[in-house]
Amino acid sequence: MLGNTLGAHTETPDKIVYHYTTLQGLLGITESKNIWATNILYLNDASELHYAKAIFREELAEFRRAHPEFDKTTILDDSLGHFFLETIEDNINALLPSQDLGFFVCSFSEECDLLSQWRGYCKNGNGFSLGFSLNQLEIIARNAHYFMRQCLYDRGEQARKIQKLLSNIAAKFGDEIGNSEVKKEAWNEKSKMLLTDFIFEFIKLAPLLKHPKFAEEKEWRIIAVFKTTVASSRKKFRAGNTMVVPYIEVALPVDGTSLAIDKVYVGPTDESTLSAASVEMLLKSRNVKYSEVRCSTIPYRAS
Repeated sequence: MLGNTLGAHTETPDKIVYHYTTLQGLLGITESKNIWATNILYLNDASELHYAKAIFREELAEFRRAHPEFDKTTILDDSLGHFFLETIEDNINALLPSQDLGFFVCSFSEECDLLSQWRGYCKNGNGFSLGFSLNQLEIIARNAHYFMRQCLYDRGEQARKIQKLLSNIAAKFGDEIGNSEVKKEAWNEKSKMLLTDFIFEFIKLAPLLKHPKFAEEKEWRIIAVFKTTVASSRKKFRAGNTMVVPYIEVALPVDGTSLAIDKVYVGPTDESTLSAASVEMLLKSRNVKYSEVRCSTIPYRAS
């Protein structure tokens, strides 16, 4: 193990989360002091938003069964709740996935040396996991008006989150439209605003809903959401395996401070010790604060 301890550790150390990246990614992050958040439609697992939509449809059906006041009737005023839920469903189906709204995601794992992550992001012995302070990442996300959230893998918890969103919007609908003396006028004035509120809350939740089979990743995400016009001015592009991939840059130092990477793990490789030594030279040459560089304990197996 190679080490370079900087400063005294606190009695209650901050949680460290790890970003898995390639050699090119390591060079780019340490040079630019930025990390990339990729458009969610171009992540390794393209099915993520489809999963969120499927869960939403199931929970919306359950909500309807539990709330007959949102059923369709022969009286138009009494059916506005039904039409409102239909409008929500139609918008979710159209929105996810959509190029009209830019979801950009940067992923981190609580696990520093996970085989599935090495396989997914750092093939052919070309990979590193970079440890960052979770507290610092939360500050970075908040300052940029992004979100730093922990992914949800438990199906019951996913259901509770969606049901809470539906219950909240149903209560607002009842207060602002359902209880109005002139429901159709209230609908014309309030329904679009209520729909926008719900969509905004759901798009913050959707990128966190992951299939339980990925639970070992213990993933956290920085999530940025833009309208197309805003995203266009921030968007950059890189070469993917088979296509051009859009991304945005997220600045890592806080208030102009130096880049800090708590730990760096060198992925499985047949030259791990030599690679770790060169990484430490790189970090020192670029004035990156770090505590140590370690080698993966997973045996290297050439592909």
